[in-house]
Amino acid sequence: MRGCFPLPLDRHFDTSRSTLPSHARITTLAAIVYAPLTVLAVVWAWLGGRRYAWELGVAWMNGGYPRRLLVSLMLGFALGLAVVALTRQLVARMQWARELHRELSSIVGELSPRQITWLALSSGLAEELFFRGAMQPVLGLWLTSLIFGAVHVGPKRVFVAWAVWAFVMGVLLGAIFELTGVLWGSVLAHVWINQRNMRFIHRY
Repeated sequence: MRGCFPLPLDRHFDTSRSTLPSHARITTLAAIVYAPLTVLAVVWAWLGGRRYAWELGVAWMNGGYPRRLLVSLMLGFALGLAVVALTRQLVARMQWARELHRELSSIVGELSPRQITWLALSSGLAEELFFRGAMQPVLGLWLTSLIFGAVHVGPKRVFVAWAVWAFVMGVLLGAIFELTGVLWGSVLAHVWINQRNMRFIHRY
C-alpha cells in the first residue's frame, strides 16, 4: 500500500487482464501527466497571487525562512517515517490494506527500482505543487484534501480505502504547509512515502 501516492494511473488500465501495459508505458504516462501538472501549478500560483507555488504568503508560525524551512523538512521527514512504518503494520494486520496492497502490486510490483524512484519523484513533486502549493491557498486545507482524496478513487471498491487514506494524508501534508509556509517538507514526505511504499510493494 502506498502512502499518499501517485494519482491512480491504473484507472486507465484494465487490471483484471493478464497482460498489463509495459512498465515503460506507465512511466511515460506519468511524465505526460505530471509535467503539465507542475507547470499548471506554478502558473496558477503566480497568476492567482503573485507568489511561488512552493511558498505560502502567510504561515501559522513566525520566524524567518531558514527556520521555517528547517521545521518543514523535519516535520516532513518525521511524517514520512511514520507513514511508511504504519503502512507495513496495516498490511500485516488489516484485510483491506492487504487487498489494496495486492491491487497496487499488479500495477507497480514489477517496476524497476529506477522506475519506482522516477515515479515517486515526479508524483510527489507535481502533486504537492498542484494540490498544496497552488490549490490549497485558494480552496483551503479541508476542501483541497477532499479533492486530493477523491482523485485517488480507483475502479474497484477497495480503492475507497485508498481515497480515505489520501484525504488524511492531504490534511497532514497541507498542515505542514500551512504551519511553515514552506512546501518542501511536504514534498519530502510525499516522495519518501511513495518511494518506500512502492519498493515495499515491489518486494512483497
